[in-house]
Amino acid sequence: MDDSSQVEQKTTPPSFDPSRQSQGKRGQVVVNVRFQPNGLVLAINNKPQNLNDQEWFDRLCRVVSTHYMALSGGRGAFSIPGDTFQLIWEANS
Repeated sequence: MDDSSQVEQKTTPPSFDPSRQSQGKRGQVVVNVRFQPNGLVLAINNKPQNLNDQEWFDRLCRVVSTHYMALSGGRGAFSIPGDTFQLIWEANS
């Protein structure tokens, strides 16, 4: 029997969704946060001008809290896929 007649087809598993991958088409956006000793946000980067630091942190926590990592020294960081960050940015600008 000739094996060349049987062409193996590669199919993607049904659970595969490219938009759910950990890294979007635009890479990762890192949002660094510094906290005051009382726990309020002292500084945060990559924020829309119409929000203060605490408001931006609160909104990111509501939407992408799973991408947040607490760091030592009163710091933290969000590592957000670029495509997701773009959607959040547009909704809050």
